[in-house]
Amino acid sequence: MDSFNKKIEQFVRSVVKALCRTSSVQRHFQTKHEVRYPNRDDRMEANRKAVSGYRKQSNAFNRLTVTKNQATESSYKIAQCIAKKGKPFTDGEYIKEAFIKVSEILFSDLSNKDTILSRIKDIPSSGRTIERRVTEMAENIKLKQETALKETSVFSVALDESVDVNGIARLAIVARYCDNENIYEELCTLKPLQGTTKGEDIASAFINFFDEKGIDLNKIFSVTTDGAPAMVGKNKGFVKLLEDHIGRSTVKFHCMIHQESLCAKMSNSELNSVMDTVVKIVNFIIARSSLPHRQFKLLLEELDNAYKDIPLHSNVRWLSRGKVLNRFVSCIEEIKTFMIEKDQNFPEPTDSEWLCKLMFLTDITSQLNDLNLRLQGAGQTVLDLYECWKTFTEKLKVFLRDIFSETYRYFPNVKQLSTPSKMMVSKMHNYMDGLIKEFLERCQDFQKYGPMFSFLIKPDFFDVDLLDLNIFDWMGLDDFEMQLIELKKVQIYG
Repeated sequence: MDSFNKKIEQFVRSVVKALCRTSSVQRHFQTKHEVRYPNRDDRMEANRKAVSGYRKQSNAFNRLTVTKNQATESSYKIAQCIAKKGKPFTDGEYIKEAFIKVSEILFSDLSNKDTILSRIKDIPSSGRTIERRVTEMAENIKLKQETALKETSVFSVALDESVDVNGIARLAIVARYCDNENIYEELCTLKPLQGTTKGEDIASAFINFFDEKGIDLNKIFSVTTDGAPAMVGKNKGFVKLLEDHIGRSTVKFHCMIHQESLCAKMSNSELNSVMDTVVKIVNFIIARSSLPHRQFKLLLEELDNAYKDIPLHSNVRWLSRGKVLNRFVSCIEEIKTFMIEKDQNFPEPTDSEWLCKLMFLTDITSQLNDLNLRLQGAGQTVLDLYECWKTFTEKLKVFLRDIFSETYRYFPNVKQLSTPSKMMVSKMHNYMDGLIKEFLERCQDFQKYGPMFSFLIKPDFFDVDLLDLNIFDWMGLDDFEMQLIELKKVQIYG
């Protein structure tokens, strides 16, 4: 075989030499071109035109390639917008049509209007194209995420198990990790769970997912859950089974937003009865029949109310309670009129004490909703969340003093009423006392790791004796204390 290859190589070289010999080129010129271009100037001009024609052809081809690439990139941008908004893939054609219609007016005074419209029309935006683009981008994101989780030295996870509208239990896994420059917080999977949803089932699905991706679970530093028994059970909870699998303990957190929601639903028989009555009235107006709902909306319109409807209450939605109460209070007079017209026996809205409880519940729920919104959103660290929680706990003490002094600076709806009775003030005071205790008792896991948070913020001023170094044992930082001493002695901190 080697000898055969050498013979081929020798043959090719001999052909090339034969073709490139001066005599061969000269004979070709004399035979084909000498009669046509006898003068040197004619030959130079012919060469110039040939080169110019080649360049024009090349430039036209390059422009065509660039235009096609720009159209393809624009198609990906449309697909990205559709995917982010959760719209149907077929909306690509609708977006393109709207783009063309707008461009005809927007660029009507430009000389290159036709070129612009032609570029827009060249954008691929069919349903199949958008579907393919979204799939390709999703696969690319998944690949980048898997690569980053494999390369990162440590990452944290958050889990939640819930049932979707189709009755299928799904496990959501979110990972937070970082590279040299950025911190990422991304959904890894929304995995369906077949059969039961015990701690063993959740742990099995979680471990299998990361094993299939080739991601080392020993890199997990902290785990955040909703605090359900299946997640944090002492012997068969997910966290315990995960720690048994990786052979060490992790930093465990109970989702702070979930804890805030539990505090907002703190048991109080009198306030709970107020909320129950509100839900019954709203359900009668909206959910029982479409006729009362239409009539109530018409009443709001006739009375020129700022709102045109009231929302239904949903226990699943964290902010629903506050939204329903605020709208109910804003439409209270219209609701009274409507319930009397419909001959419904709900005397509570005309009772002054019940109204005071309603106004108090509306005001304090609005404050809790504000906290919930501050705790939401991507990019927040555990330090941010813990500071929000501690700040709100201090605010609750101010609210308590506000009630005790009967100024109601932070309770605008209560302030609109006539002066509440002493008994009502005492009930509000007792509720606030209980709410403060609830907030102080919760987030024990965050308070436990408080020294670690302080260390991360100001390591140069931190007393290492207050830090539980066992948290970092698995990272192999044998000289941790030595490094901390050197850090404290760096002159930049002096």
